[in-house]
Amino acid sequence: QVRQGQKPEGVCLVVGSCAQGYPKNDMGDLIVSFTPIQNQCQYFWEAFPARDGRTTYLFTYLDANPERPSLEFLCDEYFRLLPEYQGVDLSQLDFKRVLFGFFPSYQKSPLRMPWNRILPIGDSSGGQSPVSFGGFGSMVRHLKRLSNGIHEALDYDLLDRNALAQLQPYQPNIGVTWMFQRTMSVGIKQQLAPNQINQLLTGVFQAMANLGDDVLKPFLQDVVKFSGLSKTLFVTSLTKPGLVVPVIPQVGLTMLLDWMVHYSNLALYSSLYPAGKLLSGMLTTLPPKPRYYYHRWLEAWRYGSGGDY
Repeated sequence: QVRQGQKPEGVCLVVGSCAQGYPKNDMGDLIVSFTPIQNQCQYFWEAFPARDGRTTYLFTYLDANPERPSLEFLCDEYFRLLPEYQGVDLSQLDFKRVLFGFFPSYQKSPLRMPWNRILPIGDSSGGQSPVSFGGFGSMVRHLKRLSNGIHEALDYDLLDRNALAQLQPYQPNIGVTWMFQRTMSVGIKQQLAPNQINQLLTGVFQAMANLGDDVLKPFLQDVVKFSGLSKTLFVTSLTKPGLVVPVIPQVGLTMLLDWMVHYSNLALYSSLYPAGKLLSGMLTTLPPKPRYYYHRWLEAWRYGSGGDY
């Protein structure tokens, strides 16, 4: 209703199942790719042990072009490639359930409500990364911030749309992930080398692994920090420039310039948060309304820079 039919800039299609009969079910995969670009898509896989067997997903990042494959087509691809991914014949599996869905994402996010006394939470807020599976994980990560903020808003009767908008602030560490989404997807008419995305991701993850858990683990948990991102970009550009150069025509100049704005803001927020903390003790005597806004700004700097990790 608030979006007024706006087309999402990004979509993550997901299909999967939970089944019994896998010969090995003691480990999981966060992100796996073993095929080149197919059907103008790069396929990614995820798997993990579940109570009823083993859960496996196939997902891909797209735009909302109507020429894109359907979920039904992607489900066929899932069953076609699942034996190769897990090393098992479909006849050996006892499927307990099959699931499918899509997660739209909008660059103009989080969503700003035009009404007072209404606060979007979770998927409806649009506060999640475009490379994540919806807003539930994002909401859990922000649960303490949201709980405290809602309590203050109710306590101080600051329920107008501008005050509540402070509870869903702009986060530059989410903004920079739009570049990641674009580098992991293919335009509907775009011609890329079949393994360009796989080779880029291999190089980036190798760089993060070499830089250590302080860089790799936050990224795998959907938390982007300026220091880790900068180190990864520097090492990848220095050691594998041949992987970085093709990204520029792939994502386009407009996206690159937009990313640079978010990247600069990420650096700014990373500096503002520690500075803001130093002032927190001095501002406890503020009246309720400015104190509420100060707390929201401090939280925006903290979460927007990955300082909550």
